[in-house]
Amino acid sequence: MKIKISNLPEGIHKFELTKNVSELNLDEQFRDEIKLNCKVDKSLHQIVVDCQLKINAVFSCDRCNKKYNDILETNFEIVFLYDKNIEGNNNTDIKYITRNLENLDLTKEVIDYTYLSVPMKKLCDDNCKGLCPQCGANLNIKKCNCETDSVNPVWEKLISLKGKLN
Repeated sequence: MKIKISNLPEGIHKFELTKNVSELNLDEQFRDEIKLNCKVDKSLHQIVVDCQLKINAVFSCDRCNKKYNDILETNFEIVFLYDKNIEGNNNTDIKYITRNLENLDLTKEVIDYTYLSVPMKKLCDDNCKGLCPQCGANLNIKKCNCETDSVNPVWEKLISLKGKLN
């Protein structure tokens, strides 16, 4: 995903980019197209790129294992500084570029921020009840008759100690 900056005058410019997820070699959990809206602020010494990324994804719920669709959105900003010596650049949010560069290639950043936008806990619904640990029934669909108040014997002494303290 490239933004042409040669011949771009100083000031604020807006770009809308789309690319199919298969072109970026993303996992099969991502669907359709990546949409990238960027605001490019070009000045004499730097270019600041502020982007909003939007992508469709399909996940399995961590509680009930149901497949569900989600729209992931994230924002990121990268500063490109003009410098004759572009070696030794280890910062992820500041990049050094030469003045004769024609395009800003945001492909790597788009891929990285796509994966970073995946939630750590994937839930089909915030109130998902999950599966019964005894029989495996989906508690969102039906209530089972399993006894779930049983305590692991490892914790019995600790529970009895807690009862004595109260």
